[in-house]
Amino acid sequence: MNPEHNGLVGRLSSADQAWLVSRCQPVSVVAGQVLSSAAQPSAHAYFVGTACVVLAVPHTDHIGLGVAVMGREGAVGLPLALGMGAGPFTWLVQSSGTAWRVDGAVLERWVARRREALMVFARYLCDVAQEVALLAGASQGGDVRARVAGWVLLSHRRTGMAELHLTHAHLADMLGVRRASVTLAALELKNAGLLDYQRAHIRVLDPVGLAAAAGDWLAESA
Repeated sequence: MNPEHNGLVGRLSSADQAWLVSRCQPVSVVAGQVLSSAAQPSAHAYFVGTACVVLAVPHTDHIGLGVAVMGREGAVGLPLALGMGAGPFTWLVQSSGTAWRVDGAVLERWVARRREALMVFARYLCDVAQEVALLAGASQGGDVRARVAGWVLLSHRRTGMAELHLTHAHLADMLGVRRASVTLAALELKNAGLLDYQRAHIRVLDPVGLAAAAGDWLAESA
């Protein structure tokens, strides 16, 4: 996979794509890796490839409540391009994979000269902000089964992968619920033939059925 396969890079003009690709460095990111946080700000932006990344915010005694899911359609660290620094948010790798890293200072200087690229990035950040608002709102309601189905399906859509590396503990943290509740919900979805799981690997068997199980939760957040 090349950087051009990232959906956000694909929105750029051919000339801008060529410039950006020439400055990107391919990297591997692993599940649990923090790409950027208030405590560990990054000087790089990451255009996501095969990895899956989530935006997590503090939530009681959990690692973080998930309020955005990102795959190969997006990027982490774009506030750097706007001269806003890394920002206060925690971006966590949910599933290991590939990404392309670019120096934030280089990106900022380039965007200052390229209004078209600036507008592409700004529109994308608005889309992310909308998803954050919707997912944060959805986290306040809906049963756990619907929320598990929705999170799994959203992760599947963003990565394009049928098999996802997702532990019940991680899902519990992202949804702000007890691990036992996630285990019970996942078992119900498995018995319904919608997904299968083994040793932290979840395979999506029936995306349409998962969407139905997610119901309004997915409609509000996807």
